[in-house]
Parts: sequence; C-alpha cells; structure tokens
Amino acid sequence: MKLKVRPEDFVVKELIDVPLTKKGQYTILRLQKRYWNTLDVIDFVTRKLSLSKRSFSRAGLKDRYSLSTQYLSFRGRFKRPVREKNFTLIPVGRANERITARSMIGNSFSITLRSLHEAEIESIVKGCAEVKKYGLPNYFDEQRFGSARHRKGFFAKELMLRHYSGALKLVLCHPYREDSKEERHFKNFCREHWGEWEKCFAIAPPRYRKIIRSLIEHPNDFKDAIKTIDKDLLNLYLLSYQSYIFNRTVYSLVEKHGADNVDVAYSVGRFLFYRELKDVDLLRKLQIPMLNEKAKLYDKIGDIMAAILDSEGIQLKDFALRKMRFRGVRFKSFPRSPILFPSHFFLGQPQDDEFYPALKKMKIAFTLPPGSYATLLIKRLLI
Repeated sequence: MKLKVRPEDFVVKELIDVPLTKKGQYTILRLQKRYWNTLDVIDFVTRKLSLSKRSFSRAGLKDRYSLSTQYLSFRGRFKRPVREKNFTLIPVGRANERITARSMIGNSFSITLRSLHEAEIESIVKGCAEVKKYGLPNYFDEQRFGSARHRKGFFAKELMLRHYSGALKLVLCHPYREDSKEERHFKNFCREHWGEWEKCFAIAPPRYRKIIRSLIEHPNDFKDAIKTIDKDLLNLYLLSYQSYIFNRTVYSLVEKHGADNVDVAYSVGRFLFYRELKDVDLLRKLQIPMLNEKAKLYDKIGDIMAAILDSEGIQLKDFALRKMRFRGVRFKSFPRSPILFPSHFFLGQPQDDEFYPALKKMKIAFTLPPGSYATLLIKRLLI
C-alpha cells in the first residue's frame, strides 16, 4: 500500500466552531496548503508582511504532505489575501474570539489508498468492520515525534534531567529525514565542531542563528541558548515527550484489555493494536492525563504511569522545569481518551490504480475528534 502519493490523495479539512461577526477584534483566515508546515506558513507571512507572529493563533497543525484546509486568527485587520506557491491565506470574516485548540470540533478526511494488493484490500475491509465495533487505540502517531525522529532521545527529557547541553545537541547535532540538505549539513557540522560557534554560525540556517549567536556571546550558558528557541517549537518539544508517555500508557491498557493484539514498530517505540476489546465501555469511559507536575496519579492508570516514569528516571516534580524559568513554555495537562471511534465512515469500492498498473486503489473517508491521527487509522486497517 502507498499513502500520500500526491497531496490530493490525503485531503484534510479542519472543523471549527468560531462564530463570525461583522465586526470583531480578530480576522479569521482560511489557510489552504500543500508541502508546507503550518508554523512555517505563519513564519513566512509574518516576515513578508512585517507582522508580529504573536498576532496569529491556530487550533492545530496539519501534515505538510497533504491537501489541507485549516483556520487561523489574526489580532486586528487583515484585508488582503496572501497567495504563494502551494498555499493561500484568505480572510473569511471577523470574530470576537481568537482560534485556539478549544475551537476545534474535529477533522474530516478523504484519503486515497494506492498500490493495493488483494490481501491488503481484504485486510482493510475486515479492519473497517472491527474499528466500527471496537474503535482503535488513540495513540499519537509519528507526526507528533518529529523532534525525536533522529532516535537519539527527547529534548524535553534532557531538559527535565537538567542535561542542557544534551538537550541542545538534540536540536543542533542530529539531522533526520525531513530536514533540508542545508539543515543536515549544518547539524553534521555542529556535531563535528561542537563549541566552535563562530564556524557554526557561518553556515547556520536562519532558524538556528539566534541559538548560535547566544552561544558565541556566552559559550557555556546552554540554558540561555535554549531560551532563544521559538516558544511554539519548545512547547511542541514538551508535548512530544508527554505524548510518548501517553502512548506507553495506552500500550499497557491494550495489553490487558485487548484481544488478538498485533505489535507494530514506530520511530520512538511500539504500538499495540487490538482486533477486539474485552470491555469497550470501560475504555470509552477512561481518561488519561497528559502529565505535568500537578498531575495526580491514582487508580490503575496512575499505577501504570508511575511505573513508566520510574523506568524513564523521571519524577512528577521534574515536569515543573523550575531551573529554566521559562515564560510561556510549560507542560500543559489535559485529559485524552485511550480509544477513539471514527464517525461518518465511508469505504469505497476497489478501482484500477492509474499510477500503479495491475494494482488497485480505494477511497476512505471519515471524521476524527481533535488531536487524533488519520495515519494511525490506516496503520490499524492494515494489520
């Protein structure tokens, strides 16, 4: 099976609830994009139009390898559309409130699966029936772990353990597949010339220059250098580690409550998928906290999470990051369900694939709650 052969094969539309008004403090903008990361679009627009990045807010992030529609809010008036190669940003109205994660109702997907063999088609059909009845584990998928895809560890964990130089090395010295050629060259150079900051600055891509400049001025102050990293990125790094702990918790629940389980590797660990659940209602009622220093670990979920933290060498108090004295950067706690049920499920009939002769394609459409991953559903259907 092949996914995302072209952006049009993976269409995602953000569903939000923000009442539009004739007048309002915020301009609501519709962003349609392909090959662009959401944060990179915001960064590009702010530089092109000399705007403040803090004037923009969003509900979520959308995959760069998709044809996606999502919404941003801008504090103030934003009159003219922005049209660039592979994205458009168009004002659609005003609102009295900005868009945040709380604005999102869900995401609708229309996905074309290509290069399908007969056995894969049978698996998808069978998997759809199982998912409709039992749902699937609500893991965070690969996209959440971009900052750890070099497989060298988590930035946030190094930060919590006060290994500040180690945290910075994860950002500056370890390339991964999604990096540009320029970034890969820079990171390899930094690894080989760690401490030679003037030389590193000479080839640093724009997004890394503040970090290197800070190290030039204060060579051994790694904490200050970390504080120059964009706050949105820092919060994503923290969320990545929280998500890893969540995934390990769900894995343990599936081990206990799932039947006919299948183990699947991913970049920072393993997923465990079930074909059936022994007690659907029990797992539907459960909520797993995304951990921070104020979390309360009790009952069976708390016991599982406490054991995971112990294996990681982390204590709850470490989530406070007290030594960093960050502003606007922290582990945010919220509950998340361990399983999910897609709605508005549609599975089309197999058709000839124009890109892969002698093989088939199928269209699948569905809606997921906020923060859940269509790519994870595809993984589940193919076990």
